[in-house]
Amino acid sequence: MNLTGAAKLWLIAAVLPAFFWTTVSAADFSGEISDVKGTVEILKEGSDAWANAVEGMPAQPKDRIKTWRSSSCCLEFDDGSLIYVSENSQASIEFLELSEEKHSSKISLWVGKLLAKIAKSKETKMEIHTPVSVNSVRGTEFAVETTGEKSEIGVFEGKVSVKGSDDLSGEEIDLLADQQTSVPKGMKPERPQALQEAMLRNRERMTEIRARVARLKERLKRLPPEERMKARRVALEKYSAYREKIRDRNIDIKKRRQQLREHRHHQENK
Repeated sequence: MNLTGAAKLWLIAAVLPAFFWTTVSAADFSGEISDVKGTVEILKEGSDAWANAVEGMPAQPKDRIKTWRSSSCCLEFDDGSLIYVSENSQASIEFLELSEEKHSSKISLWVGKLLAKIAKSKETKMEIHTPVSVNSVRGTEFAVETTGEKSEIGVFEGKVSVKGSDDLSGEEIDLLADQQTSVPKGMKPERPQALQEAMLRNRERMTEIRARVARLKERLKRLPPEERMKARRVALEKYSAYREKIRDRNIDIKKRRQQLREHRHHQENK
């Protein structure tokens, strides 16, 4: 898909029964990063050092995620929801709160592509933000793609209401299953149309996403919450140790560069 824009989306999804659920707050790590392939980096709140993601580390509010070429990962949540982050993407988790009856989350997609399958609960509000469009999603399966000046939204199940974030008319359109639209920057959404080739490929990927969700549900039933939390803390410790090594290395490089500049300055002034 040839896109040129970052987009702003509000996604409100209806989702599957969480028969495996035990209430876990976001502070207790109610999601994790999984299926890490290639180079996937995480930037934690308050840090200036990107570091490689560790399989199973918690997905926490204010985490920023970057996938490089031929790289991807999944965000898995304890209510059975899953978001696939495609290659060459940047996204961040702005807010996350899960309970037995509620899924509340906000994701920013700065560039790239997300595919999502969201579990049903009694109260679900999921928002995906990018600067070009505002989308209210009532459905469990969808894709969002953006690269700066244009947003593409495709629905595979459910309904999505779409409007341009900078369009003063506020005109909104509804997308039904197997429909898509484009939202150029500063303009209203284009008329709904049948899924085109690129979005059809995204729909085909949903078969794989559904299989991953099925495996996630089995794992959630098999592993009690305390074991999941313990494993995520261990993974987070590994990530933190790796990040500290990168920080120390960067400090060392900076010192060496400063020493080299001082040496050159000394030689020039002899």
